[in-house]
Formats: sequence, C-alpha cells, structure tokens
Amino acid sequence: MMRDTKRVSVPLVATVSAMVHAAWGVVCIPALSFLFLTATGSAAYPAGMAATEQGMLFAVLAPILCATLGFAGGAVMAFLFNMFVEEKRRPAIAVEETVPLRRASTVGDAA
Repeated sequence: MMRDTKRVSVPLVATVSAMVHAAWGVVCIPALSFLFLTATGSAAYPAGMAATEQGMLFAVLAPILCATLGFAGGAVMAFLFNMFVEEKRRPAIAVEETVPLRRASTVGDAA
C-alpha cells in the first residue's frame, strides 16, 4: 500500500511514455516488417511489390505513431492519476492576535 503518494508531472510522464513506446516501435516494428517482406516478397506473389513498399513505409512511420500514441496515453494516465491522488495536507498554524480592549468609561469613573 502506498502511503506517500504525490502528484506527478503530466509532461514528464507523457514524455517518458512516448520515449518508451518509440523505442518499442523502433525495435519491434522493423522486425515485423521484415517478416512481412519475407512472406510476400517471393516470386510466387507477383503483386508483392506494392505490398512491400507499404510494409517498408509502415516500418518507417510506426515509431513516430507509437511515440505519438505513447505521449497521449501517458498524458491521460498521469492526468487521471493526479485527479485521484490526495495530497497530504500540511498542518497549518493558526495565529490569533488578541487586541487589547479599552474599558468603556462609566459615569462613576469621571472623577
């Protein structure tokens, strides 16, 4: 159980999430694109040239799309986290100043 929860910086979380998703896109998407190229790049598949170009374009654009989605997802999650986390309330010191009151003069005090 977390006892010391604090609010998080939304831009920082979104940036870190975008970097992680972009790295994942750089590593995994070209591998999937290579598999797509080997599956459709044979001589038995004559219409494979257009599909190969689309696969390579996907390999180039995928890390950018992953980073964009990672940034948006990280920002939403950090915003929702900040909505539900309660900050610790710091004890406030209440200072009360007493004002000296003058006595009201009565009829008998005039002498």
